[in-house]
Amino acid sequence: MHTHNTSIRWWRPAVWAAGGFALGILSGRLWLAIFVALVFGGARLIGELARPAAPEPDTPPLSADMASHYQAAGLSASEVDLFRDTMDKAADQIRDFEAITGRVPKLAAIAANQDLIAVLHAYFKAIVQTPSHMAAAGHFLYEQLPNLLRIASKYETISHHEVQTADTANVLTTAANTLSDLAGAIRSDYANFVEADLDALEADVALAKKQLPHQDSIVRPVPINVEKEKVQ
Repeated sequence: MHTHNTSIRWWRPAVWAAGGFALGILSGRLWLAIFVALVFGGARLIGELARPAAPEPDTPPLSADMASHYQAAGLSASEVDLFRDTMDKAADQIRDFEAITGRVPKLAAIAANQDLIAVLHAYFKAIVQTPSHMAAAGHFLYEQLPNLLRIASKYETISHHEVQTADTANVLTTAANTLSDLAGAIRSDYANFVEADLDALEADVALAKKQLPHQDSIVRPVPINVEKEKVQ
């Protein structure tokens, strides 16, 4: 939960109080000038207290290590902002879905059957490790994950209805099947996302092997047999 801080701009009540004093003093009565100054200053102070606070940024400050990570990935400043906002929202959605599965046994069973919670965390970590490939995970970030949370949330709400009809049971069954299919799709997309990294690693390994000298061309040292001197 993000808190909000209201900063009172004290110069405003002071200006209003001074203006009220100036208006009141025109009457030639000091007490009236002081009274009007207090009324004006108090009114402005109430307005300052009621002023909507500027929300604190949802995304945590960028650390030096992550800044270097994004720079190495070739992201511009605007791309970094977009990436961090997107992933911060995804993190919230994953936490919310995980919380729902902790409250609804049926959804917990579906998630466990697909190992979904672990896949969600692994997918998130893989995207963070390769921020330049976020577009390849767009289907997961902008469609699959929001739909997963939306259906799970509605499932939880309907499952708590006091009166469960046949239609209710049918809707819950359909929702559960949809969540199971969606979990399978996310698992498959995650495998495809990390496959590119696996291919890149295999290519690097193959190149490294080619650059190594062939075993037959390696010059091995000739063993030297040293005979001990006989003691006469």
